[in-house]
Amino acid sequence: MKGQNHVIEEPQPSGYVAVIPAAGAGTRLPDRELSKELMPYGRPGTGREPVISHLLRCLGQAEIDDMIIVLRDDKTDIADYLANPEWASNIVRITMTPGTSGVPETVALGVRDAGTRNVAFGFPDILFEPQDAFVELMHQLDNSEADVVLGLFPTDTPEKMDMVATDNRGRVIDIKIKPDSTTLELTWILATWTPRFSAFLTDNHDGSHLGHAFQLAMADGFTISSVAFGDGRSLDIGTPDDLARAREWESCHHG
Repeated sequence: MKGQNHVIEEPQPSGYVAVIPAAGAGTRLPDRELSKELMPYGRPGTGREPVISHLLRCLGQAEIDDMIIVLRDDKTDIADYLANPEWASNIVRITMTPGTSGVPETVALGVRDAGTRNVAFGFPDILFEPQDAFVELMHQLDNSEADVVLGLFPTDTPEKMDMVATDNRGRVIDIKIKPDSTTLELTWILATWTPRFSAFLTDNHDGSHLGHAFQLAMADGFTISSVAFGDGRSLDIGTPDDLARAREWESCHHG
């Protein structure tokens, strides 16, 4: 796998470590001077912030301050942002890569440094509520036999998402990746998982969708559970229209 580690601060062991992928090219958002993860969200006059700050603050609400972020090597603006004194209380480790085949390989580069700790995973270009969702995912993982717990949110664009089917206990029984049509209503946005799944992902990271790795894991006997936030919401800011919608989203810092 590609990748070279750059350490900002020496990490200290903790129960959970966040793994954040930011190695994509962001081709759906042309004509911009910043990496898409640094595009501002929130209403003007209410403390607009880079989109990535939403995920970092939500991780902070779950008391996760140890973070592994995988960056494509031309995204130095994100590395500079993370060196800001505002995030000085966090342990931030950056893995640089010239590029990967997709999110699974990007995340596999990150989890190799997670050791024996559980992982909290989120996308740095997706906004979500409730902001304390990671707390519930961590509680579910810590108090069940699941290898992975997915955070499920409603979506009105299933053709763009990984749609998730569960049984009446919340156990994931199927994942449909960007289906042309479906009766499923919930997509996964966040996840927590055990070192066992991290090891599996290290050996099974082909493809462009992390949902595919979850499918392979279920076929291999892994248990994937879920927490459904039926009244929650999420927004991927990866297109110009959705980035415009993000300007009406209350900043996590002030919301």
